[in-house]
Amino acid sequence: MRKFKLGLFAAVMLVSQVISAQTVQEGRKFIYYQRYQSAKETLEKVLAATPGNPEAVYWLGQTLIKQGDVSGAKELFRKNMEGANGSNPLLLVGMGHVEQVEGKATDARLRYETAISLSKAKDVGVLNAIGRASADKNGDANYGIEKLKLATLIKGFKEPDVYINMGDCYRDLGDGGQSVTAYQKALEIDPRYAEANYKIGKVYLTQGVEQKDIIEKNFNDALASDPNFVPVNYDLYTFYFNRDVNKAKDNFNKYKMNADRGPALDYEEASLLFASGDFQGAIVKADQLIATQGANADARSYRLKGYCYDKLGDSVNAVKNMEAFFSKARPDQIIPDNYVLMAYSAAKLPQRQATVDEYINKAILADTVRKNQIDYARKASDFFKKAGNQDKSAEWMTRALGLNPNPGKVDLYNAGFENFKATNYNRADSIFGLYKQKFPDEVYGHYWAFRSRSVIDSTMEAGLAVADCNNFIAIAEKDKVKNKNTLITAYGYMAGYNANIKKDFPTAITFLDKILELDPTNADASKNRDILQKAAAKGGAKSGGKPGGQ
Repeated sequence: MRKFKLGLFAAVMLVSQVISAQTVQEGRKFIYYQRYQSAKETLEKVLAATPGNPEAVYWLGQTLIKQGDVSGAKELFRKNMEGANGSNPLLLVGMGHVEQVEGKATDARLRYETAISLSKAKDVGVLNAIGRASADKNGDANYGIEKLKLATLIKGFKEPDVYINMGDCYRDLGDGGQSVTAYQKALEIDPRYAEANYKIGKVYLTQGVEQKDIIEKNFNDALASDPNFVPVNYDLYTFYFNRDVNKAKDNFNKYKMNADRGPALDYEEASLLFASGDFQGAIVKADQLIATQGANADARSYRLKGYCYDKLGDSVNAVKNMEAFFSKARPDQIIPDNYVLMAYSAAKLPQRQATVDEYINKAILADTVRKNQIDYARKASDFFKKAGNQDKSAEWMTRALGLNPNPGKVDLYNAGFENFKATNYNRADSIFGLYKQKFPDEVYGHYWAFRSRSVIDSTMEAGLAVADCNNFIAIAEKDKVKNKNTLITAYGYMAGYNANIKKDFPTAITFLDKILELDPTNADASKNRDILQKAAAKGGAKSGGKPGGQ
């Protein structure tokens, strides 16, 4: 009888373990689909049935971190690491992940290394967990890649998620090419692994609408592999939000069918009113959500109101609601454009214009797309120009130039000219110096370098502007009609330099003649030529000098 009871007990335990394992996998599937509330509920049931289950604890901790509840994850790991589980490698990594997010890099690294040592660096799950953590906030992406590569060398390796985390680490390093390669390797292991195509699409999504065809192909490939992978529908919904409201609605409805209900989904439904152009209706809906959900309301409801008020031309309420959003939102809810909207709204309020710099800087720091960063800086320059603040306009145009790894003629000219107008002549000279290097046969670099240096060396005694002036003249004289006005300025400068500094009156007269060739009615040139001719006739200056006094 005793033997029967022991066998029954063992059988019950075996069934319990099988059910538990299946349920943990269900929880992981919900995480995969980014349905974190369902994952949380599922994994909590697992722990209620099998307290201390390390795998369930780890994945529940991951869920809480994804939901932004880092303190909850920390308490979960602390409680479940008491006793025998204190040296469980997976839980050590989980707690290290929490500490990493908290900014305790040394503590986190110690736990990771301890977990690797205890598992003899032979556990793909442990190494993958370290890679997953390393792609998160405050993580060391290079360290994560190192451990993930180690995982791929373990005998029998066939886990596509390792390459997903490796791709995420490369994305953190700004290496889109290696990131895509890693995601493609995940597809080599499992061609129907939807997350891989999805994340390839997301890499190209950061590169702007120009990559529309590649984005749509990879997103559609992901849905073809797994129609239930609704994160794709969510990203397509946001992609089309300001481009095609009907496609946005279609993808949102598909997303909604499999998404967890809650404040976040309610917010998205309200935001569709904005996409449809019903700004007042969106404000009313957002106010209803905030009133009924209270502290649980999605912080983005305030952002929605801010954008609606901006569209309605109410900058006061736009700023008010954007400030509320920034105070309540999780970091992952804030996108660069939010800072841009705040900057432009604040710019319309005299008492808030001092914050324009702050928010444009935040937008630049938050955006990974270089083109967008440059655009933000240019817009800031344009704002300050219109506001009559030439110094700030020049500062931001110079910032735009600094963000551009390969500036063209227009970029260099605009930055240089804005600095010239702001009387930042040394900086203008430096920028036009770059223009000359890149485009030596163009007139603008030489001309504005000459103009900048002529102010820096206002007495002409150092002759700083002479070389640039002569270089400009040599190029500009190839089209005297087009360059008439600037040539007259340059000829006048060289006439003055030769007359006043070099005392070479004949050469100075030559330049005055060039002015009169272009503008026979130029009274100043005619008058000065007469004066110099009389002075030269009296033998009061050198004669026979080369043009330019060289």
